[in-house]
Amino acid sequence: MRTALPVLLAEELDVNFDTVRVETLPYDAASAGQFNTWASASVRGAWTSLRKAGATARAMLVEAAAQQWGIPVHRVRTANGVAINLDTNATLPYGALADAASRLPIPAEVQYKNPAEYRFIGKSVTRQRVREKINGAETFGIDVALPGMLVAMVVRSPTFHGKVKSFDDGAVRALGAGIVAVLEVKQMPGCDNRNGVAIVATSTWLAMQGQNLLKVQWEGEPPAYADNAALARGMREAIADSMPAATFDANGKSKAFVPSEGALLTAEYELPYLHQATMETPNCVASWQDGKYEVWGGFQAPSFFASALAKAFEVDRSAVFVHLLPMGGGFGRKEKVDNAAEAMQLAKALGKPVKLLFSRPDDVANSFYRPATVHRLAARAAKGGIDVWRHQAAVTSFPAKAIMSPQHLSGGLSNDLIYPVGDYQTAVYPVISPLPVGSWRAISYSQNVFVVESFIDELARQQKVDPLRFRLQLLRQGGDEDSPSSHRVRMAAVLARCGDAIGWGRAAKKGRHRGIACCVYTHTHAYTAHAFEVSVVKGSVKIHRVVCVTDCGIVVDPSGFRAQIEGSLVWGLSAVLTGEITFKDGAVTQQNFADYEVLRMHQLPPLELIVIDSNEPPAGAGEPAVPSVAPALCNAIAAATGRPVRKLPLAAVGFTLA
Repeated sequence: MRTALPVLLAEELDVNFDTVRVETLPYDAASAGQFNTWASASVRGAWTSLRKAGATARAMLVEAAAQQWGIPVHRVRTANGVAINLDTNATLPYGALADAASRLPIPAEVQYKNPAEYRFIGKSVTRQRVREKINGAETFGIDVALPGMLVAMVVRSPTFHGKVKSFDDGAVRALGAGIVAVLEVKQMPGCDNRNGVAIVATSTWLAMQGQNLLKVQWEGEPPAYADNAALARGMREAIADSMPAATFDANGKSKAFVPSEGALLTAEYELPYLHQATMETPNCVASWQDGKYEVWGGFQAPSFFASALAKAFEVDRSAVFVHLLPMGGGFGRKEKVDNAAEAMQLAKALGKPVKLLFSRPDDVANSFYRPATVHRLAARAAKGGIDVWRHQAAVTSFPAKAIMSPQHLSGGLSNDLIYPVGDYQTAVYPVISPLPVGSWRAISYSQNVFVVESFIDELARQQKVDPLRFRLQLLRQGGDEDSPSSHRVRMAAVLARCGDAIGWGRAAKKGRHRGIACCVYTHTHAYTAHAFEVSVVKGSVKIHRVVCVTDCGIVVDPSGFRAQIEGSLVWGLSAVLTGEITFKDGAVTQQNFADYEVLRMHQLPPLELIVIDSNEPPAGAGEPAVPSVAPALCNAIAAATGRPVRKLPLAAVGFTLA
């Protein structure tokens, strides 16, 4: 965002991109707006507003120059922050015109540049603050240091609702005078933090040593499910025996789910909890003085942050002031305010600034995970189309809710299936989750698109139809969606291009097989397809090629865009290959990257990225290229083995990466 957003401004203001300075405003709850970053919406949301700001300022500067020179406005042009008199070639820098321009009326309408004139939009520019990130000068939340600041680590309840029964801090106190305090932190209403005991010290090392030495006894009710296997059984039982909380039909919503009769292809899919594994673990620096709090850190949702914390600490929103810093990865994890709730409690109790840190094991064991789900599908294909489609999904919800959040439904469950279907119905069954759940990069698209795209392949094989041809036949049925900008037309173009690039329809080398899948990311009007070419020998999967084709409208920053697509591939492959959070008696069993693996650089397969030229407004890039990774790879594996992949991760069903 620090690069793409100023590109929009510089383009229409007609100044050199290198002269635009980007500063992060603090979030002052007394006066600020939303400030939220999620849903891959930043560039799309700023596309009009920032270009309008630049074009408006440019128009006012041109008017000021025309008045000073006594010539018509159309005899003034701009370039590189300078107004140019076309009659005399005289120039005036914007700085010399700014005062006069600021006193002019703001024009109601402005003229935007013709795309053919773009100097920065769609061109490679130097990314903002690259040098500072390389040399360590960039300040993230974990780097903040205040005078007199203490450091805290927390031993948290292994289960979300657990409580401290007692604790023994003798060994901690024996570490010496650097241990400042050992005190409880309480679960705060609406803040999603756990009960625990904090070790507050004069250094990070002492706080970490104290965390390892503290002995805590816990109490509380056992979770609804003892482990993953019990939860999976519970989700299957919910589909079989429960009334769904939400149902959808072709008209958008139905009152009841009606199973279909007749000869249908059926399948069941199971997907695990997943963790965000951000590079920078959660942290927060907080100070308290005269009834007011200041906090420092990388937070995705400052507006919610201030509201939730003000309510929990019984202060006005204006009493919570947020210094926003870059996030070392967010991916949904840093929407939460649990770290701030802990830091603020400690700062108030001790009367000094406190830096609250999560170790990597703290982060893995105390996150807000992508929900675990079980899906049951039944469908009938006939004459190149689908005349019956039933999709039932049990989704872990925390706490249990009768109505599911929309983020659990996108990608095919909430009447947003991209393929036309005659008799369409879906049903969603919330199941009490033993683990906290939250947002995860690509939210429910990552699950629902995997299920839909895998099942589409199964339907195609049942009909003895080529899977790519089957998809294109469905998308081109179209109906009233014949506009070049319609979802189905744009998705069909992306799929066809992806198939051509991977060599679909042409013989692969001996032992190699191909798979393809696609995703319409309806949140932002982005269209992506992935195709994989693999070989499989005794469960060992070698990925020879990956092609990604995407239509994300106008690409503002090509370098940043490619980085997002590459990151999405790493993210998607890590999840499909080994990603899984398991638990026992409500406690997560994973601890670090040794048992929650992220794809290493040497494992990354070659990626060919093709971007469709488009004049449509920009779409998001951070999430839309995640969902089609898993089904495309699994469809290739199914083509190689003759068996569909219905449970993830692949490591859980006997596959490894060669």
